[in-house]
Amino acid sequence: MTLTLSQIYTRFSQREFARKIEVKRRNSDGLTYESNFQDVEKLGGLKLLDNAVKNISSKLPNNNYSFGIVTIGNAQIVLNSKNGQFDDETNNASVFNGFLRHKSLIRVRDGYVDRFTDPNNPVEVLTTVFEGFIDETSNSTRVDKDNLIQTLQCVDLLSFLLKSLTIADMGMLTKKQLLSELILEILNRPEFTDFFTVSALNINPGYDVSQFDIDEYDGQTLLYTLFENFSIGHSFFFIKDCVFFYKKITDGDPISFVLDNKKLIEFSNYDNGIQNVFERLSWEDSSESFTAVPNNFNKGKTINIKGATMGSQRQNLLNTIGGITKQRRRRFKTKIPYFPDIFVLDEITVQSPEIIPEGAFVWGVSKWGEARWKLSLGADNISTTDTWLVREINHANLVTTLILEEVIL
Repeated sequence: MTLTLSQIYTRFSQREFARKIEVKRRNSDGLTYESNFQDVEKLGGLKLLDNAVKNISSKLPNNNYSFGIVTIGNAQIVLNSKNGQFDDETNNASVFNGFLRHKSLIRVRDGYVDRFTDPNNPVEVLTTVFEGFIDETSNSTRVDKDNLIQTLQCVDLLSFLLKSLTIADMGMLTKKQLLSELILEILNRPEFTDFFTVSALNINPGYDVSQFDIDEYDGQTLLYTLFENFSIGHSFFFIKDCVFFYKKITDGDPISFVLDNKKLIEFSNYDNGIQNVFERLSWEDSSESFTAVPNNFNKGKTINIKGATMGSQRQNLLNTIGGITKQRRRRFKTKIPYFPDIFVLDEITVQSPEIIPEGAFVWGVSKWGEARWKLSLGADNISTTDTWLVREINHANLVTTLILEEVIL
């Protein structure tokens, strides 16, 4: 049996990187797609695509109150197109000729080669790190001045779809219902289910507002704006492995991943979390409010979720949000060798950074040969028993940078 990515990463210090970039082209009717993803290397007669994608990132909003979508950074895919292989469909030499390049699907899968299970039969073990649409309208989708290199700007699946549709595009929606029911009613239609799976089982808001009133929003409001507004303070939404999830902010995914001294490249930017604490919340243009006890920092924030029109629901929302924002959660940044099989909202444990990583840069080396590992301020508070939520991920140059936040139950 082939090793998993985690097993390869944990057991072996020398790993062979593998990447596949694939495209599912949009048919000329503008409505349908090819049945399967096609390997870009085979389509374009190219090799060595390891550097075709410089950066892949995902993150949560950088505070304790403005939750919402898990932001997936746009991926710029840079391809050799000296023969016009990746020009738009008007070029007869393009792989998109007979199709439409705009809104064709792009998928990037990264991983390692398992040469350890059977050295005579190496196997690529891959996981999806990006899936989205080619954006023909973006200024970043362009050819270089010598007409040799084609850069494709690719926007992640969920945000592209939510920004291309309005409330009015959804037709008649039920006026007052549970928030979870509204989310399912919007997404459970071909505009979305053609691209990812939508199930009521995966829609679990941090606070499920009853009698959520969709009529409070203008019909021309983008679905992206709508979802951001009704998620403030309690929930995140995202796609993982082509499945839609809507879940409360405190609902992380514990995984068996331990960041130890063998993988630690850098530990920095320790933050005690005070700036993200809000102990006083109020509802815009209404009397509902929340004040934490004790109120140590006296920092306040105003909330307004338009569809929550009942006073009792507003108060319950503020109480739910306040229970989250009053907590001080420590954060720090760490760098590790590239590990693609980790996702925002994963919960991991971290070995104490007081242990000097092998090959780490040391400071304070005197002529007497003394050395110390420089810790960020407060780093000695990091315990091996603490659990940390992955808030931000950036993959670049075969290094993974993580922003981790303390999990407080």
